[in-house]
Amino acid sequence: MGPPEFVEKVTSSTRAVDFPGNLSFFVPYLRYHIKEALEIGGEVLVSRTPDGVISGVFVYDDCERTGTIYTRSRQAFDYFYGLRKFDTIFAEFKTRRESEIYDIYSVDLDGLALDHKFSHGIAVADERNASEVEQFMAATHPGTNRKWAKVGFRNAERCLVIRLGDGIAAAGWVSLVNGIGRLHSLFVRPQYRGMGMGEDIMFARLLWLKSRRARSAFSEISRDNHSSSRIAMKGQMKVIGQVYGYSGDSRRRSR
Repeated sequence: MGPPEFVEKVTSSTRAVDFPGNLSFFVPYLRYHIKEALEIGGEVLVSRTPDGVISGVFVYDDCERTGTIYTRSRQAFDYFYGLRKFDTIFAEFKTRRESEIYDIYSVDLDGLALDHKFSHGIAVADERNASEVEQFMAATHPGTNRKWAKVGFRNAERCLVIRLGDGIAAAGWVSLVNGIGRLHSLFVRPQYRGMGMGEDIMFARLLWLKSRRARSAFSEISRDNHSSSRIAMKGQMKVIGQVYGYSGDSRRRSR
């Protein structure tokens, strides 16, 4: 199967495009993800059918060597999958290649009663805390693009943190786009695990979203991350879909 009929590069000056509703679960977030990717120096490509309909979107960060393919088309997936060297490619498209499964958890926030007793104080970090958060991310998420925290703070991202002593013990990010919240990048330092910090941050993020009238929230959690999965279910989140993480090793083995 050959490449899609039309592939174009997206830049900051590219006019806004309309994405088909069935392209991906993440369509409400696509423009936001594209904007962030470009601001951190990433690359964005769009494929189209002969009649001009978008069939796929590829977002790639050369710094992290990671990418995301948004598509339901096998032709678009195969083309973007082979386009760049990568450590991990994420996609909703399932193939026979070996992959790590991430469940998409979701919850309807309208009318949701959240009952949680907090054990730790939580602060909402902003741009003034960018350097501190960058250092935490670099230590806990090796290989993360160092530009990402400042770009996130400028846009729709907030980072909720628990501090112990002079440093951050735990942190989790939340964004709000088109009335939909996304919870991601939760991390508790190993020496503080088992103290309820992850649960505190999860409920704090849901309450933050409700205070801003978010309609719903979602989170992608590795099926191997049993702790985060349990925390999500305590927040009444349910699995509604999957994302697959393909490693560069799986590409080499499939050849």
